[in-house]
Amino acid sequence: MTTYNLSAFAGAGAQFFTDNGDPLTGGLLYVYAAGTTTPSTTWTTNSGAVANTNPIVLDAAGRVPSGGEIWLSDGLQYKFVLKD
Repeated sequence: MTTYNLSAFAGAGAQFFTDNGDPLTGGLLYVYAAGTTTPSTTWTTNSGAVANTNPIVLDAAGRVPSGGEIWLSDGLQYKFVLKD
């Protein structure tokens, strides 16, 4: 399996905020196959051995946990939905 990192900064730049500018603590990042409501798997590392939860629950700083990395499978298209 070939995987690709979603963030050029290995997750370091991915932080989400509320409308008030506060970190989106406990925010939920849902991942679907593009154009559908079918959940899609993303990975915590480039090996594709450990899946992220779906939804991915943001930490207290509004970031993706476990180093902030979201790895995607080659050849698939994704849709991301962020909810508070």
